[in-house]
Amino acid sequence: MTIIFLSLILLTLLLFLALVFRRKSPKLTKLREEWRKGFKNGWAFEKFSAELFNSLGYKAIVTKGSHDFGADLIIKDRRNTFVLQAKYYTNSISPKAIEEALIAAAIYGVDKIGIITNGEIPQAVRDFAEEIRAKTFVTKVALIGKGEIERMLRGERVL
Repeated sequence: MTIIFLSLILLTLLLFLALVFRRKSPKLTKLREEWRKGFKNGWAFEKFSAELFNSLGYKAIVTKGSHDFGADLIIKDRRNTFVLQAKYYTNSISPKAIEEALIAAAIYGVDKIGIITNGEIPQAVRDFAEEIRAKTFVTKVALIGKGEIERMLRGERVL
């Protein structure tokens, strides 16, 4: 009798977990399809990025687009707030993207910055990010490139 009761509890728990994970899956499936197709412009990439963060449990907002002081996205979780500079380019990004995020951090009063881009993160940008972290008030620089976005599309949190 006890074995049957425990089996029913286990089955109920498994069904519940399947439902919870299934709810996230359609959103990520839609986002994976958008990622595969590409975006018309940088604004569409910013909106996609915010949706991706939101689908992973962050609170993400897209700033107004112009006069945003270098913050394209504001990403929050329970403990942290990041300002991100989004770059949807066909070429490599430059360290200037980190400078823009640094200015935004000072204006928005946060100490965590980052960039999100559809391409790879060049070594010069990685080096500059470490220099900014070591020499300024910034405590963390998130570098989210193509590989990190693809991990996020599989459900992994990167911040």
